[in-house]
Amino acid sequence: MAEKVSASERVLDLMIALINAPARMTKSQIRAKVNGYQHGGQAAFERTFERDKDLLRSLGIPLVTVRDAVHEDDVGYRIDVDSYRVPDTEFTPQELGVLALASSVHGEAVWRSQAGRGVTKARALGPATGETAPPLRLSLRSPEKAFDAILDAIESRRIITFIYAGRSTPRARRTVQPWHVITRWSAWYLLGWDADREAPRAFRLSRIHGAVQEIGDPGAFEIPATIDADAILGSAAAPVVTARVALAPDRAALLRSRGRGDGQITLHAETEPRDVVVLEAPDEPAFAEELAGYGADAVVLGPPRLRADVLTRLRAVGEVRHAG
Repeated sequence: MAEKVSASERVLDLMIALINAPARMTKSQIRAKVNGYQHGGQAAFERTFERDKDLLRSLGIPLVTVRDAVHEDDVGYRIDVDSYRVPDTEFTPQELGVLALASSVHGEAVWRSQAGRGVTKARALGPATGETAPPLRLSLRSPEKAFDAILDAIESRRIITFIYAGRSTPRARRTVQPWHVITRWSAWYLLGWDADREAPRAFRLSRIHGAVQEIGDPGAFEIPATIDADAILGSAAAPVVTARVALAPDRAALLRSRGRGDGQITLHAETEPRDVVVLEAPDEPAFAEELAGYGADAVVLGPPRLRADVLTRLRAVGEVRHAG
């Protein structure tokens, strides 16, 4: 029996197979050759494949349907690679710098490798130059461990249960009909029907503790045709955190671009003044993690709780390095 793969891996394998198909792939070929479609019967394959097609098209992938000229019921699929072709072009050093920065965003090794190869190809189209990356780094949080399990449950329409801790509520087991996963405010959220509250709810994936478990039979519920994500997320919106941060001269360019100037300050034991910026963020833990990543280049002046969180993270890193 073929090994079961995650939904995200299956969709990626489908895209690669269709790109490399010499002409087209029929449904039977896709089911036989693409990793992840071998489980379940024909009806399960049809539902999964239709959902994957919709996802690819929603991502802007030019998936086209090809019918046999003689047998019109003989349907195949391919990705229109020609529409992806890049016209003859040349990149400036500044444009290559932006591409290099973008390639560093995702932390996942698979995507980082793909992005790095893309930048290498782009550099071949540009002028000979040295270091092209600007003096800053961006980072994108990968989905939490619960992500694939939730996608699988949405796909099979199975009810899930998990331990969840809200912003102001203790950990408790929740039972949910999963509808949709979206990203808002730099975080991933599950939208679904909360069986305990008997109402639609949003669950932040980072607040799910332990494994997500499927219960009951597949096809246990229907996903609404329209989902008002903003209405469901209304109560889940995190309060905005406002911080004053002292930035080292000519450092932390990304924070500077997001912030509002608030004068200068000379910190203890330093002789050169720092620029003070006011920044806002909707997620205090993620904001603290981001600021800690700048080390001494970004000193949090307030609020006290955010400053203490950043210092705690920096001390933990220092202890790990010292232990190593």
